[in-house]
Parts: sequence; C-alpha cells; structure tokens
Amino acid sequence: MATPYKDIFVSFLGKISDPYLADMTDNDIDAQLLKYLNSSIPKFRKCKQDLSLKDESGFTETLTDEEVEILANLMVIEWLRPQINNLEILKQALSPKDFTLRSQANHLKELQSLKKDAQSEISKLLVDYSYNNNVLDDLYDD
Repeated sequence: MATPYKDIFVSFLGKISDPYLADMTDNDIDAQLLKYLNSSIPKFRKCKQDLSLKDESGFTETLTDEEVEILANLMVIEWLRPQINNLEILKQALSPKDFTLRSQANHLKELQSLKKDAQSEISKLLVDYSYNNNVLDDLYDD
C-alpha cells in the first residue's frame, strides 16, 4: 500500500499557521507543499523506505507514521527558510524607525528561534528513528 502526499501534507499543515496558504487554490497549495516536500526528501537520507519511488500522488512504498512525521517536520524547516531569508523582513529590520526595527527584528528573531526549535525536534526524531531501525550513521545535513 502506498503513502499519498496528502498524509504528509496534513501532518505538516497541523504544525504551521500560514494565512497565505489559506488564500491559495487547492492546486496551488498542493504545488507549494510538494516543493517543500521535495526539498525535505534529500535531508532524510537514511529512511528505510526508498523515497525516490514516487508518482504524482504519493510514494509507492508505505511510510510509517514516524517517517511521515519526520518528513512533515523537515517540511517545516523548508517553510521557514524563505521567511527567515525574506529580504523584505531584513530590509525592514534595518529601517531607521525604532518601532519598525524592534518589531521586525523581534519577528526575525522569533522565526530564527522557531527554526532552531524545529531543527532540534527533527534531530530528536531522526535519532529515535535511527535507533529504532539500527541506522546510526549521518542522518541529516543542514
């Protein structure tokens, strides 16, 4: 039995709050989420399932709940990356107005903290996964 992308997307969407996604069509949301997923797959190198075996609707192999959770958490990092790197946020953070500086700088700091927390969670999930599956080599690259 295969694992549809929707299973991973549902888990991912439960971890974030993004009003911009709410304004998108279902097809556009799926396309964006697939981009996050495709960027996440190479970071889960030691997955016991072959993540390269996929088609337009999902993986051809059945992923465990743990593997779905790891991919969903990796997607959170991919979702955060452009927000942190957003030049507009950085530009506003460097604005001479004190209110804007504090507000945007704090927002950027919160996003960076959220990313660090998400990476810690992923590291724990990958260690648990590798321990449970006796795969203790390089699991995740930043």
